[in-house]
Amino acid sequence: MSGIEGELAAISQRVRRWREEKGLTLQQLAERSELAPSTVQKVETGQMIPSVAVLIKLARGLGRRMTEMVHDGEPEREIVRVRASERTSLGLPDKMMVERISADIAEPALEMWRVTLHPGVSSGRAAIHYEGEELVLCERGQVAFSVGDEETLLRAGDALHFKATLPHSWNNPGRTPARFLIVGTVPQQLRKALQRRVAAVS
Repeated sequence: MSGIEGELAAISQRVRRWREEKGLTLQQLAERSELAPSTVQKVETGQMIPSVAVLIKLARGLGRRMTEMVHDGEPEREIVRVRASERTSLGLPDKMMVERISADIAEPALEMWRVTLHPGVSSGRAAIHYEGEELVLCERGQVAFSVGDEETLLRAGDALHFKATLPHSWNNPGRTPARFLIVGTVPQQLRKALQRRVAAVS
């Protein structure tokens, strides 16, 4: 089993385990996550590669941090070095790959991802939004961002900073693969509230 296949299998197992620990049915988790029950079932059985938007919604529905969806079981530390060979990547090499740059430190406030997006591929049908801010830096190619009612085209070296509460999505309108960094903040108050909620039902 390849690294990607192994990580996808781990995500499927975590989602099912956490759902069962909460005593939720597929339908109930789907409603809490604002997803179709068939989508939740496919994720749990490894029949689909979940998009970033789907992972975010599942994390919310389960009362978990986004980081826990792709990394489980390691104790949180104040200093974490992540070697390039140890980074977690999800996706399809000929469509979209999402590489996690940030690590699981204690009380994290930032998440950082590197996205490689092929021509014609987007972040998905559903817009992304969460409490906090987002900073995007285009490293290669071009990527079109839709934030609220505004459309912005980023080329290599361009950056975009916005409130993540605004519904946003992105796509590659170019002819070559695009690569960009996404840095997002997660409010400490919200994180602590989620942690308390998880502790109360675990």
